Amino acid sequence: MKIATLGIVLDDKGNTLLGEKKRGEIGTGVLAGPGGKLEPEDTSYEACLLRETREEWGLELDRLEHVARINFHAAGEPDFHVEIYTSQIKSGVPKETDDFWKPEWYPLSNLPLKRMFEGDREWFSKAARGEKFCANVYYKDRAKEFERLEFLPFSPLKS
Repeated sequence: MKIATLGIVLDDKGNTLLGEKKRGEIGTGVLAGPGGKLEPEDTSYEACLLRETREEWGLELDRLEHVARINFHAAGEPDFHVEIYTSQIKSGVPKETDDFWKPEWYPLSNLPLKRMFEGDREWFSKAARGEKFCANVYYKDRAKEFERLEFLPFSPLKS
């Protein structure tokens, strides 16, 4: 199972920053927040998210708050384990990169859900509001043909 992080970047006006993926193992053409796979040089999930956001979006983040842990399944098998954090921009301006079209701000009250992964439509708003949870998300194939989502009690990361 691959391990990854995802950031939900928020502003003080009730908006979240989403970008359309240009390329990658999964998700080309969908809206998502910054994040990516944990690499050997990453010393923590937070370090992974900060590195990926810097590389993919040209931003530095702060005020990271761990809000969710999701296991994504494909064809009944564990596929991705993702640690999810809310955050705010510390410095930088969202820009287009090789990985994402220029990220844009979207109101949490009116998210472009049809442009997001089917499973994300079920949990993203909850996490963006700071509700803490664990979940299992099931697809028939990797990130395709959403089947169901199971919410579970939140369990904090062990130090």
